Amino acid sequence: YKKDIKKYPDRVILGTETFCADAYRSHEFAKVNPAVIGDFVWAGIDYLGECGLGAWEYRDDAPTFRHGVGWLTAGCGRLDLTGEPSGEALYTRVAFGLEDAPQIAVVPVNHTRDRHSPSAWRYSNARPSWSWDGQEGKKAKVEVYTRAPYVELYVNGRLIARKRRGKDCRVKFLVPYEKGEITAAGCARDRTKLCENSLCSADGQTFLAVEPEKSEVSPGEVCFVRIRYTDRSGVVKPLERGRVTVRVEGGELLALGSAAPYNVVGYTSDHTDTYFGQALAVIRLTSECAVVRAFDGERTGEGRLIARG
Repeated sequence: YKKDIKKYPDRVILGTETFCADAYRSHEFAKVNPAVIGDFVWAGIDYLGECGLGAWEYRDDAPTFRHGVGWLTAGCGRLDLTGEPSGEALYTRVAFGLEDAPQIAVVPVNHTRDRHSPSAWRYSNARPSWSWDGQEGKKAKVEVYTRAPYVELYVNGRLIARKRRGKDCRVKFLVPYEKGEITAAGCARDRTKLCENSLCSADGQTFLAVEPEKSEVSPGEVCFVRIRYTDRSGVVKPLERGRVTVRVEGGELLALGSAAPYNVVGYTSDHTDTYFGQALAVIRLTSECAVVRAFDGERTGEGRLIARG
């Protein structure tokens, strides 16, 4: 940008395919250089093709990194293929000044190594979750995204660490994982708390939740139905995994799949593996009411779509 501003002083500059890691720096530069009107980070949502471009996968989700059969998506969206926001989405919103409260994301605690090499198109594989069952005591890599000068990190009400924000809006912590609540507080230089945000762990029994994005749709309308492993309160359990089968009465199953960049089943079957506890079905309503049932051999979930009017 600096070189182009000097070389082409009459031009207006817009970044249309920039790295997520540069979002904060680029936005701050644009604020003091009117010739630069902003950035679009690549990519807003994951997409089919350019297979594995930004994939940050572990071997239990993708056995090889050869980009052959089974690799379907680029794996580099701020939103995954099902529309779920990643930690990078939260980082980008803070970097662009769209969030006041600190945002929290955690690198999957069940993995410390054994990942396939990420490219520059991924900045982090952290996820906005504090539900990592069976990982108690392991070191959790926590990322907090904030514009506040300092961050205080609490686990179950105890102050774990306090750090000063550097030249970016990402602050990293390494803390032992324990179930409960993790809270990040953005603080001023005098330690006055400016704002805070929390994530809570899922509790108890696991349910297979079937959640249509709308409760009422028009006949013939297409609706997305999210399928998740959750607790009773609806908190997602990212380490729960299963082969889910979907049946529809009163409607048509158009597609079914997960956000996994590596997916040998594809999206046209009636079954799919979950990815970090979630999958997505695409349903077309063909009657007055459609019943969507999902089951994995142990659990069953059900959701309903009702014709509008």
